[in-house]
Amino acid sequence: MNTNSKIKKIFKFLGSLVGLFLIIAIIFALYKHIYPLPMGIHSTVSRSLLSGKAINGYDPVAFFKENKAVKGNKETSYDWNSAKWYFSSQENLDLFKNDPGKYAPQYGGYCAFAVVNGFSAEADPESFEIIDDKLYLCANPEIKDDFKKEGAEAIKKANENWK
Repeated sequence: MNTNSKIKKIFKFLGSLVGLFLIIAIIFALYKHIYPLPMGIHSTVSRSLLSGKAINGYDPVAFFKENKAVKGNKETSYDWNSAKWYFSSQENLDLFKNDPGKYAPQYGGYCAFAVVNGFSAEADPESFEIIDDKLYLCANPEIKDDFKKEGAEAIKKANENWK
């Protein structure tokens, strides 16, 4: 085997690896809802691909009433804004129905810091912050800390990016 054919085999193998990596990266991005916002391919509410649950089935009202992430249940669910929202009590469901904009997380429940940077990305409801009576979700506690450090400037930029 001559040198040229060895080089061609190496490049063919590397090309296959790059192709495989790109496919895996695309699947990961789709699964985690990571899209550049200007492309407009994100939905208005971050929801799981298979179940359609908004914010992974957590009760959006409980963040305000209990200051913690509380899982909702199927018996008290509500379809709103193309997603299924779950609540831990009938009272919380009723409050949400009366004013969903008050309780729904900002940026459709996507990671607030990702939106600051021009992307949508899945958030972890356990990493939340309420600022000026608005619920912000982040991807993880470290990202939440970064979002909080930037303060009002981060919110201003995220609001501009979300339009």
